[in-house]
Amino acid sequence: MPGLRLGIITAVVYAAIIAVGTALVFILRPEPITLEMALLLLLPVQLVAVLFCVAIAMRNAVWRSVGFGRLQWSGMLWFLPSWVILAVMGLGLVQTLTAQTMAGLGAAGISLLLVTTFLIAFGEELVFRGILLRGAMTRIAMPMAMFLSAFAFGLFHWVNRLAGQGAGETSLQVLFAFLVGFFLAPIAIRVGNLWPLIIWHWFWNIAVILGQIAAILHPFALIGIAIQAVISIWLWTAMIRKGRAD
Repeated sequence: MPGLRLGIITAVVYAAIIAVGTALVFILRPEPITLEMALLLLLPVQLVAVLFCVAIAMRNAVWRSVGFGRLQWSGMLWFLPSWVILAVMGLGLVQTLTAQTMAGLGAAGISLLLVTTFLIAFGEELVFRGILLRGAMTRIAMPMAMFLSAFAFGLFHWVNRLAGQGAGETSLQVLFAFLVGFFLAPIAIRVGNLWPLIIWHWFWNIAVILGQIAAILHPFALIGIAIQAVISIWLWTAMIRKGRAD
């Protein structure tokens, strides 16, 4: 089981790697870059960050204790509202994204999209719902550990400011990421396996980026997150009551 100190150090170093890489890609390249080029340049950054986190988990023998093992498909049921919303969003994207648009992205661009978004999902779940959350639970109460995980996950998304994103948009994204972290933390503990979270996170990232390409913000996205928040509030309450009973 990782400790709180290890969790904090891992989160800080992971954020620093992503921040430096993002700055090198976007700030030091004043000319506009395409989505495909951005994904290509960010791929090694994400790979280095993920390899660092995997090395930490393997070296400290916390691989299974942070939630890695056989995929528990039953854990996907906790994301049922979000899967429904993702399906609706996907249908809208299929209707909006033309064949010409996807052809412009190209096979290489689509491959980069799939790989880079997977690395993002894998790294963020390993850090914030794996090493940091589990490490925090060894030193502080479970509710505070879950809150720390959600807060750090939200704060981490300030790194998108380095990609040229506006302050207002970044602030909303930080708040949204905090809400996502709020409902992911108790699911991570309840399921005891990170793979359902990684898979959901991966598909969500793909839907968000394709939505940006199509220039649409699906109105059902917030509804899905709201329903997930209700489920997580119930999980938070149940875990707090169990902790008091114990």
